[in-house]
Amino acid sequence: MNQTEDADHKRVLMVFTRTNVSHAQTGKRSGELVEIETLNSRPLPIVYASRLAEERIRHEIADGDDNVYKKAFDVDVNVEMRAGKPIAYRLVAVHDVIDLPDEE
Repeated sequence: MNQTEDADHKRVLMVFTRTNVSHAQTGKRSGELVEIETLNSRPLPIVYASRLAEERIRHEIADGDDNVYKKAFDVDVNVEMRAGKPIAYRLVAVHDVIDLPDEE
């Protein structure tokens, strides 16, 4: 049996690499992939651990004025690990949304 572990990380910057507008059940993997450079070099799926965090993200994806891929999100996450490797981010809280500088 594969045992999973987890670790909490406060106020890390998350950017989207893939979005999905359909709603996943709270606690289930969404179709989104995000990257948090300080935690892992590859994109991982999000699990919304909070309805409030999900609503804030969904608003930015669907109703935001700017491209969600040009934003960074200051978030609290819990990293789910299996066999010592990160497999998903549980999104606990969204503190702020930051516009990224345009790449020239």
